[in-house]
Amino acid sequence: MHRNAASLSIVLTLAAFGATAQEYGPQPPTTVSAIKRACDVAGGLEAFRRLGIVQADVVSDEITQDGTTSSKRTTLALVPPGPLPARLERPDAKVVAGDDGTGGWAVADRRPDARPSTAYMIRRLVQTELFPLLLPFSLTWEGVSITDVKAMEIEGQPVWRLSVTLARTFFHTPQISTEWTVDFDRRTWALVRAQCPYTDLGQGIKADGMRFTWSDPVKVRDVWLHRTQRVIGLDEAGQENAHTRVDKARYGLHPASLATKLFANPIPPDLRPKQPQPGPPVKP
Repeated sequence: MHRNAASLSIVLTLAAFGATAQEYGPQPPTTVSAIKRACDVAGGLEAFRRLGIVQADVVSDEITQDGTTSSKRTTLALVPPGPLPARLERPDAKVVAGDDGTGGWAVADRRPDARPSTAYMIRRLVQTELFPLLLPFSLTWEGVSITDVKAMEIEGQPVWRLSVTLARTFFHTPQISTEWTVDFDRRTWALVRAQCPYTDLGQGIKADGMRFTWSDPVKVRDVWLHRTQRVIGLDEAGQENAHTRVDKARYGLHPASLATKLFANPIPPDLRPKQPQPGPPVKP
């Protein structure tokens, strides 16, 4: 009789534990473990570093909500894991820009960009272009913080959702939110989706949120990257709208020995923008 009571107690305890586990979902991994597992599935962070210099030739076709269409070609190169050193070219605009880690530079139609803001804006432009395209590796960049990992479902697919906070000046415009979520398949750790919300900066300055998905994986040596990135606009309520963009990427590799040629500032020092100097100290 005593043995049966003990057995019943164990069964009830296990049943209660099972109900709790089912209600709250599986135990999430730590943020460090989540990033590592996601990168490992994509080939590994060290394998990404060993690629040398990665070049992405991207063609972007966009349709706005009013039906306006546009196409843009961008060539980007970086030293993994990124974001710097990096180089950005837009042939249609005759713009070449780069940052070797000491400050940005740009040449537009063979003329040096003399704006002081260029020194820091090139990095922000590169981060804007490559952060979603190079997920999950870009989660290791400076200015990227993973604040939470939790179990979720997307249309019935179990995922690990990473809450990501980016530095205030991470993107080239404040119209892109710095609060993102990135979802990975809970079983395989394959990249599923990323998104950021609609923004309203006041005074009529608003911008759609963005939902990113990927397809056409391609193996670059030992690393998996994506050839197709699709972006759908999100409205104020988080619902998809008619604003879409499709990015088609082709990847190539350069030896590390080309770093100076690709990234170093080619503008003579006397033609570079002068940074504003602080004024004399104010006398008490």
